[in-house]
Amino acid sequence: MPSYLKDKKEILVRLRKLEGQLKGIQRMVEAEKYCVDVLNQLSAVVAATQSAASIILKDHIQGCIRDALIHDENSDELMNELLTVIERFTSKK
Repeated sequence: MPSYLKDKKEILVRLRKLEGQLKGIQRMVEAEKYCVDVLNQLSAVVAATQSAASIILKDHIQGCIRDALIHDENSDELMNELLTVIERFTSKK
């Protein structure tokens, strides 16, 4: 069972908002809006995505990772997985 279930409603609200923002950006591009206006909206989507990811990551650490460490279940494997996920969200492309 995923550890983010307690925040599922909030996560879904954020994802639906992101979906609306992306559709709005598509309309902006179709309407050939000013580049900076499109970039500002894209920046807002990136921030909102990071916010949703942060909730899930926090829940994962407080749930799945903590439980695995307490029960000593694949802790090395889970720590490596966690580090990979964190690197993915913190590295600049």
